[in-house]
Amino acid sequence: MATVEKRDRVRELDGVPLPDPGAPDPLLLADEDTLVVAYRSANDATSLVVFQQCYASHFGPPNDDAFASHPLADRGLRAYGAFEVENSTWLRGLEARNRGHPRHDPQLFQRLRHWVWTFHDTVLECAALSHAAEDAPGRPADLLSRMQALVRAR
Repeated sequence: MATVEKRDRVRELDGVPLPDPGAPDPLLLADEDTLVVAYRSANDATSLVVFQQCYASHFGPPNDDAFASHPLADRGLRAYGAFEVENSTWLRGLEARNRGHPRHDPQLFQRLRHWVWTFHDTVLECAALSHAAEDAPGRPADLLSRMQALVRAR
């Protein structure tokens, strides 16, 4: 997402464990329908987030030192948080790129939601129908088998 339109609004999520600002160590596992992320949270636990019916995701820059370069930084997106982007330019772009599909359904894209988790070295953006977050025991790497079960559970 290179540019955003004026109607994009960033809203911080309530009740979602925030990433540890030092070393959240995010670990992602995905198939074509489900994205699961485990990360160390600021409350010294490990959090597990499952995105169901994940249509698209991006995991990468900017890191916290270059965070001001993110197109949503001037809309309230900040490092070490969990957010939803309302009226998302990214979702509108995904819908536009899919219009050539013979069974294109614009209503699917109206139901998708744009979530953003900002970590120390990376940003996760996800377009999905729903998400659920919970605390889990252990470190992110210890949860790989549980993450695999969640991906296969659909």
